Amino acid sequence: MKRAIFGLLAAVFVIVMVFIELGSPFAEASDTYTVTIKHSGEKVQKAKFKGYVFKEDCKAPSGKTTQLKFYSNDELEMNKSYRLVIQDNQMVVRSKELSDIQVVSSK
Repeated sequence: MKRAIFGLLAAVFVIVMVFIELGSPFAEASDTYTVTIKHSGEKVQKAKFKGYVFKEDCKAPSGKTTQLKFYSNDELEMNKSYRLVIQDNQMVVRSKELSDIQVVSSK
């Protein structure tokens, strides 16, 4: 009986956490882009940020290409392609290096 109640509470907890994660404003305040880094990032040091600023042509999932200025904690390597999640405040939240096959298939 105790195991059933514990299992039920665990399932309810997981379901609630999934709804909270899907409904969070974080997902709405960021966009995903594909970019090939063609210029080295410029080092930036502000009050609470140490990282790099980039200005690159980024491709949205819709296929539209726009030039964006974005900040990254990590130095992104030149001539490599990345899938970036960029928040509205121009910060890179998540970056994933793409292989040549993934870049060709996304075009």
